[in-house]
Amino acid sequence: MKENNKEIGNTTITKLLLNEADILVISYNRKGEVTYISPTAEKLIGYKPKKLLGKQWWGLTFFSKEESKLFRNKIKGILSGEKEFNTKPYQRKLKCENEKVKWIEWRDSLSDNEIVSVGIDITSWKKKEASKIQSDKILENVNSLVMVSNNKDEIIYSSPSVKKMLGYEVEEIMGDKWWDVTYDNKQEAIKTKEAINNYVNFNIKNFVDISKRKIKARNGEYKWIEWHISKGANDTYISVGTDITDRILTDIELKKAKESAEESLKVKNEFLANMSHEIRTPLNAIIGFTDLLLETKLTTEQKLHLETMQNSGEILLSLINDVLDLSKLESGKLEIEVIPFNLHKQLNEVVRLMKIKAREKNISLNLEIDSNTPKEVVGDPTRLGQILLNLIGNAIKFTNKGSVTVSVKQLKESTKSTTVFFEIQDTGIGIVSNKINTVFGAFTQAKSDTSRIYGGTGLGLTIVKKLVGLLNGEINVESKFGKGSVFKFTLPLQKSSSKIKVEELEEDLSMDKPLDLNILLVDDNKTNQLLGKTRLERWGCTVDLANNGIEGVKKTQQKLYDVILMDIQMPIMDGYEATKIIKNDISEQVSKIPVIAMTAYTSKNDIKRAINAGMDDYIFKPFKPAEVYKLLKKYGKISEENNNKTPENIEKQIKSKSEKYTDLKFIREETMNESSILALLIESFINDIDEFLEILDKGFKSKNWKLLHEATHKIKPSIRMFGISKLDQVIHDLVNRFREKKQLNNVDERINLCDKILKDVKIELLTELKLLKDEQ
Repeated sequence: MKENNKEIGNTTITKLLLNEADILVISYNRKGEVTYISPTAEKLIGYKPKKLLGKQWWGLTFFSKEESKLFRNKIKGILSGEKEFNTKPYQRKLKCENEKVKWIEWRDSLSDNEIVSVGIDITSWKKKEASKIQSDKILENVNSLVMVSNNKDEIIYSSPSVKKMLGYEVEEIMGDKWWDVTYDNKQEAIKTKEAINNYVNFNIKNFVDISKRKIKARNGEYKWIEWHISKGANDTYISVGTDITDRILTDIELKKAKESAEESLKVKNEFLANMSHEIRTPLNAIIGFTDLLLETKLTTEQKLHLETMQNSGEILLSLINDVLDLSKLESGKLEIEVIPFNLHKQLNEVVRLMKIKAREKNISLNLEIDSNTPKEVVGDPTRLGQILLNLIGNAIKFTNKGSVTVSVKQLKESTKSTTVFFEIQDTGIGIVSNKINTVFGAFTQAKSDTSRIYGGTGLGLTIVKKLVGLLNGEINVESKFGKGSVFKFTLPLQKSSSKIKVEELEEDLSMDKPLDLNILLVDDNKTNQLLGKTRLERWGCTVDLANNGIEGVKKTQQKLYDVILMDIQMPIMDGYEATKIIKNDISEQVSKIPVIAMTAYTSKNDIKRAINAGMDDYIFKPFKPAEVYKLLKKYGKISEENNNKTPENIEKQIKSKSEKYTDLKFIREETMNESSILALLIESFINDIDEFLEILDKGFKSKNWKLLHEATHKIKPSIRMFGISKLDQVIHDLVNRFREKKQLNNVDERINLCDKILKDVKIELLTELKLLKDEQ
């Protein structure tokens, strides 16, 4: 009885295990039929056990008849002794009643008449394995390098792509090995680690560029890798690197090509500037002495010859100006002004100037301004004047009889702007039909003999076309050969927002009033000295001469002048250096003397350099007497601005110059003194200073020590980078105090010190920034 109970108990336990556990048991006989299947079948694959007995198992749970037949024949072969029995576990997927798939791992056992297979559901594990295989496959084939680092900057994971990208096996770069094998310079590796930690943990970007780094590959070559770094879980960070070597090399080649092109352009511009200077210097003497001679008593024949010389000099000067203007336009260095001016007055002045030439040819020059044309506009009056002078001059040149008419009217307007239409019509020789499309081309004239008959270079209309385009206008021409031409152009102009009161009366250009000035003329050219001295003495001035900058400086040490006329280009010491000494190093009285630059160079950089050196104004060679007279009248007395240079102000300026808080030696070395990069860093730090001082004020008022700690910690690297040694220890001390929230009773003294020094630092950096931008 006990044995029967024991047997019943074992059967119950077996059934319980088979029902409750996810274990599938199947027995097969010699015919390959299923004789038993455990109740778990319904739970795992949806079929009731009875439905799977006999041969039904093979048709319902297999995905193909071929696979089912193959497996059944294997069972029959093992039980008949024809095939070898294998005890190793194997995996097979089953088709469920709902058409889904279940993966089962089987283990077989063999008796005389049957095979019993025990299966365990491994579907969940199989999915994870498939996902892992897919992830590994992606990481193996991805072109980017994926690495995970811990908070000690040790590599704890690397994708296999490190071999494809850099040639290293994963094991060769794990841990701290990465920094040893890919960086030649340990110091550079340490700097990069610090920069990464600052970025990941505090979102601070300092001067070390962690986004692009040059990395040493296993073969000793270097590759440029672009990194995207982000914070991971559990104090880790993830680095994704992409090989951008080809792109960098292409950029380098493009940069070299650009530099080469810029160098060629620079050489061309320097040549033109030097040519201009060399031609203008003797031309100044020719035109200047011709003007002087024309003011003396002359015979009719002498006057005729001198006027011819004067006209030839002006033509040569016009040619030089045309070549230089074209060069500036082609290099994109001609800048446009946007200033208020009186359009009607500008038109009248241009026409008044050109009437002299029209009278010489016995033709009439007429100006017709429509009543709807606005007077007060905003634009570039100089360039508009240049366009009109070229077009009207051209019309007069090619008109032997009849007239030239300038018509102006408003085409359309809005609340803020106006479009003005200009038309210059002549009764001249006209343009042949097959040449009309070429008149705006450089060095082009309508007929091959035009230059011989009428003169000129053919540059005027090219310059006009480019200037009109630069002013966002349009120009075209209509012409009939033998009957005349019409040049039409439109220009958009802004309306003036304020009522500009422009003096309508012509300026008094008479030069008969003596100036009675004590003048120092500094020029190395003897001809220019003689011309200048003669002209100035006619205006009642006393003139001292100096041959170079050093002589000029010595003269100012011995005598106080009303005005100094300073040539720019001289041997031994040029005008820039001499002016700096005169304005800064002799005495307060001497520094007030107006210095007027005399230059044959007309580039904006040369003018800017003269003003930065301390010069008060400038005049271009060759000089027009009226322009020189006007400048001397303007600066003949000490201006109010110079009178404001009191000893107290000068002492304050000297003091501010002597105290300097920044030392840019380190940042200049790091940027290889590249002015554009240096300017960007300075601009960024100036913004940081403004933000920091604002946070410092708000944080201290609200006693927000956490905010103050973050702000001082963030600015700390920049304080060192910009060499602000007087603040280095102060900021370090504040970081500790704010972090620990200790010793805060007298922290306001240190905050005030930061505020004072950083405001002075900002002024220093703004000055430095201006100098850098002037260099660019």
